[in-house]
Amino acid sequence: MLCKPQLFRGADPRFTFHASGFIVPLSCILLALLCLVVTACSMTGQAGKIIFDDPRGTVSLQTMSDQSVQASHPVALDQTLLAKILRGMEIQDQEHGFQKYLAGRSSPVPVFSDDQIRFLAPLLAEGLRTAAPDEFIEYRVRTTYEGSVLESSTTETTAGSLYAYGRQLYMTLSQYRYSPNRANLNSLDYRSRPPDYSGLRNRIVLFTPSDAQRSDAFDPTEGGKPTDRFLAIDYQMLQHTPPAAATTGQAQPTRESLAGTGASEAPAHTTEALAQEVETLRKELQSVQQQLGNQSTKQDSKKRQTAPPSKKPQQQVP
Repeated sequence: MLCKPQLFRGADPRFTFHASGFIVPLSCILLALLCLVVTACSMTGQAGKIIFDDPRGTVSLQTMSDQSVQASHPVALDQTLLAKILRGMEIQDQEHGFQKYLAGRSSPVPVFSDDQIRFLAPLLAEGLRTAAPDEFIEYRVRTTYEGSVLESSTTETTAGSLYAYGRQLYMTLSQYRYSPNRANLNSLDYRSRPPDYSGLRNRIVLFTPSDAQRSDAFDPTEGGKPTDRFLAIDYQMLQHTPPAAATTGQAQPTRESLAGTGASEAPAHTTEALAQEVETLRKELQSVQQQLGNQSTKQDSKKRQTAPPSKKPQQQVP
C-alpha cells in the first residue's frame, strides 16, 4: 500500500511549491510579499498631501519629522517672487586635483529651466499658502528627452523641498538632473565609488543676487542625505528691492530682460539713435563751415572789386 505524501511539512525548510513546472522556495515568496508591504508603506508615507501630479512633476505637502520645527505657514508669497527665487538658484561644478588646474573654474548654471520655473512657481505658492506650521513643501520636476534608433529615451529628475521661517525661505536641493541611465553608466566607469543618485556630487548651489543669500545654518529634515544642498534666502529683501530703473533713472539690463528679445533690442536702438544724432551734428558742422568759407570768399572778391586801380609812375620827358 502506497503512502500519500504529506502536503504540508512545516518542519522541512526545503518545502517548495510546484506549479507549472517551476519550483519556488517558500522563503522567496514570503520575502517578496514583505518587500511589497514595505514598499507600499514607504510610498504612502512619501506621498503626503498631493497638490499636483502629472508627467512633468509632483508638488506635495510633507509632515516634518522634527516636531520642534515650526514653520511660518501658511504664508502668501506671490508666484512672481517664487519664480525670481527659482531663477536665482545656480549650480557650479567643483573640480578637484589635476582637473581643477586643467579645466579651470566652471561658471555657474541655472538649476531650473524656464519651463520648470513656469510649472513650479504657482504650485509652490499654493503649497506655502495651504501648508501647516508642521509641514514643508516637496517638489519634483521631470524632463524626458526622446531617444534615437541607437539610444533609449532619458528622463532627468530635479527634486527638493522648502519651507518658510521668519523672513527667510529655506530651500533644499536633493537631486539635480538625475538620470538612472547616467548613474548606472558612471557606476561602471568608477567601480571604487558608489553611484551618484543625486547628481550633486562635487557640486555646490549658489544664489543670485548674493545679497539675499543668508549664511544661517539650519538642520536638515530627518532622513536627509549627505549630498543634499541647502540655501537660506531672504525673500522679504527680494520683495522690497526696488527695480534698477527706479534707482538709476535708466533701464539696467537684468537676467529677465536679457532673456527677452524686446528688452535686448533697447540698447541697440539707443546706440543707433546716438550714432544718427552724431552724424546729424557732423553734417550741420560741415554745412556751417562751408557757409563760412563761402562768405569769406565773397568778401575777398568784393574787396578786390572796390579797391582803386594802382597808378603807374609817369616817366618824365627830359
